[in-house]
Amino acid sequence: MKLLRILGGLLVVFCISYGKEPLPIESDYYKILKNRYAKERYKAVMIDDGIPATKFQKDVVDFAIGLLGIQYKFGGQTIRGMDCSAFVQKVYSMLGIELPRTARYQAEFGLFVDRENLKPGDLLFFRTYAKFPSHVGIYIGEGKMIHASSAGGRIIISNIDKDFYLRHFLFAKRVFLYDPKLAYNSSKKQGENHSLGF
Repeated sequence: MKLLRILGGLLVVFCISYGKEPLPIESDYYKILKNRYAKERYKAVMIDDGIPATKFQKDVVDFAIGLLGIQYKFGGQTIRGMDCSAFVQKVYSMLGIELPRTARYQAEFGLFVDRENLKPGDLLFFRTYAKFPSHVGIYIGEGKMIHASSAGGRIIISNIDKDFYLRHFLFAKRVFLYDPKLAYNSSKKQGENHSLGF
């Protein structure tokens, strides 16, 4: 199994390096999976969890913490107030990754990550007021996430092991290893200064 994961990791690195889409890893088991999340979870085991932390992960956390304290506002997208998915969208956009506006559609990006393999920058999805992913936060390490909290009334840091988050947790995703050509906004250049741009 470890050998398969290493080979899968090398395949992804090779495909990213040469700008080609990774080939889907299919089997009889994969083909009978009907839920697309289950299919992505199956493919995720091919990624080597030994990949070291990147500058991207550090930058995600740094930008997210820079927005701490902004007021929560359902549907809000500005410095005067924003909701959970607008917060995540803003942080990732400052790094050149364009994600959809809502948690439900942000959850379609990235590869599944097990809770024990979380790394800073991973997205955590929760089911709150709907059956689909309706809340999202950014993992920052040491069992904590940063998110726009309706209960807290602003962007705060919370412990993901609290009972509420344990009960409502759906899954975690790692975006930047999944589909860089789809997610990366090529109009932004490396080294460009990123302003908040509200």
